Amino acid sequence: MIPSPGAGRPAMRPPYEMRPLLSEQDRDAVADLLTQRTRWLIAHNLVPPYLGDAAVLYREQWADAVALFEDGLPVGCLRLNRQPTLAYWRGESDEPSLLVSLAYSAPGRKSDGVARLMTLWAQDFACRAGMTWVRCEVPSGAPSADGSLRLVDHLKAGCGWQFVRSHKDHDGRPLALLQAPAQARQGLAALIHCAVPLQPAAEQRAEEPVR
Repeated sequence: MIPSPGAGRPAMRPPYEMRPLLSEQDRDAVADLLTQRTRWLIAHNLVPPYLGDAAVLYREQWADAVALFEDGLPVGCLRLNRQPTLAYWRGESDEPSLLVSLAYSAPGRKSDGVARLMTLWAQDFACRAGMTWVRCEVPSGAPSADGSLRLVDHLKAGCGWQFVRSHKDHDGRPLALLQAPAQARQGLAALIHCAVPLQPAAEQRAEEPVR
């Protein structure tokens, strides 16, 4: 029998891994990423989308937090809500969806398309979990209107998100509601190894507290 091309060669390890933040070491590394990104935004006269300490929200026990790692270090992170209430979404709330929030990428990684990679992963993950959409709610007004609008434009043009509508949160701040269809991404496993379980840990199934 003639071996197929590449037979006997060790399998190539995907360059990225998406995994839950289960260790204190990983949570510390993500906290450092959040600090670096916040400093970068301030240095470029942009107000961070979350004005509090985002690292605290990533450490909450019930939080379903994940990060995209390359060479052992996080290059992006986000939080998942697999059963969101979707208070601002009208009729769309009846469709099963994955809500992502507090998404950050490491400064200086724009050329690598980290946001695009995390979008592709979220679409594929939502599809495998039997959901219809991936959704997010992006601040789109003062005090960081310019930066927020650029972010919305980047998500639409660079990452394939669809603008649904504008809304206001409970405090009257403008939000842009965006969604991307859950979709199997063929070949993604060669790029991103997914270590995020389709079912969250028991402590992460509790409903997110209302802020």
